[in-house]
Amino acid sequence: MNQAWSNFPLDVLGQMQVNGFFETVERLPDLKLTGFRQQIWDTPFYYDSESSVGYFRRRNPVPGTNDYEAFRADTYHQITLPTTLFGWLNVLPRVGGRFTHYGEAHGNAGITRDEDRAVFNTGAEVTFKASALWPGVSSRFWELDGLRHIIEPSVNYVFVPNPSRPPSRLPQFDYELPTTRLLPIEFPDYNSIDSIDSQNVIRFGLRNRLQTKRKLGLDNVVDWAVYADWRVHPRPDQSTFSDIYSDLELKPFSWLVLDSEIRYDVHAKLWREANHSLTLTPGERWSYAIGHRYLRALAGFPPESGNNLIYSSIYYRLSENWGVRARHYFEARDGVMEEQQYSLYRDLRSWTAALSFRVRESRTGPIDYTVAITASLKAFPRFELGEDANKPGVLLGY
Repeated sequence: MNQAWSNFPLDVLGQMQVNGFFETVERLPDLKLTGFRQQIWDTPFYYDSESSVGYFRRRNPVPGTNDYEAFRADTYHQITLPTTLFGWLNVLPRVGGRFTHYGEAHGNAGITRDEDRAVFNTGAEVTFKASALWPGVSSRFWELDGLRHIIEPSVNYVFVPNPSRPPSRLPQFDYELPTTRLLPIEFPDYNSIDSIDSQNVIRFGLRNRLQTKRKLGLDNVVDWAVYADWRVHPRPDQSTFSDIYSDLELKPFSWLVLDSEIRYDVHAKLWREANHSLTLTPGERWSYAIGHRYLRALAGFPPESGNNLIYSSIYYRLSENWGVRARHYFEARDGVMEEQQYSLYRDLRSWTAALSFRVRESRTGPIDYTVAITASLKAFPRFELGEDANKPGVLLGY
């Protein structure tokens, strides 16, 4: 449930474990009050906040192995001072603080007592934007009507000293999930509340965009972002420099999109990750996408922890009210069709609905068969338009 005011929305979330074979953090419930960034009276300072309170229970698929529960109350407050220097340089210094109270943990794995943790953070972000315009560039073939190049360098510094309690002394409900991408470094974007540790890091970024006018308005022909972290004082589990990340989207035509995500390890001098895809959308009737995902297995982990995956997705609109989609995932390492998913869509005027069937080959156990029915109000959609194409798990309740 959500209640929104002009500057403060209130969210109430209840979550319980339904399927015992999924690890779940139950929220019984979780209340959160968010304060959007807003000016403090007539001063140049701005304030934002996020406060939550709830009772949490971590449930493991194997009963009695790692179950614990506890009360938690958390509040975070931050003050920023947006400044523009020389008419073009944007500087955003910030300072904030967080206080969290944990009740004594109960359950077979509940080993923590009442704990109070304080966290201080500060830092600043420096950015600027420069652009050049070529209104005379025109091409009917490439669908170009003028060109604009925008370049946006950024430097973001974050300093968080050691919290008053390390994560090892706190129950872990909102914790870091494994990911191959860089996590946010700012609060409250970094929302793994129970895993907060010290940080002394600078994130460098450079974004380039090449834009033109097309039938549907302004379009990015090229959108390329490169970024990496320099950890000034790395923790024992960190290296001084992170991998270098590149996110590139090319749209040479309004109906063709090429995506690229790559990750380069500067220490080992090798590619850690490479994801590439091609999407064709020649009209509203059908679309097709094909892609390749490569992930190198980490040192010390088995080869199957990596990926060399080829996938495809095709959508066809049968009529004004009906549509179908088929997705396939083929693992080239061992020649296994890992997953097949088929969905039937129905437009019900005020509602949209989907019936999905999935077959997944797990290799270590029996083949998994899943049937899911998803319904969503158009006025309050379950997911954004087209999101099921990029995140097919939303059709299965993930």
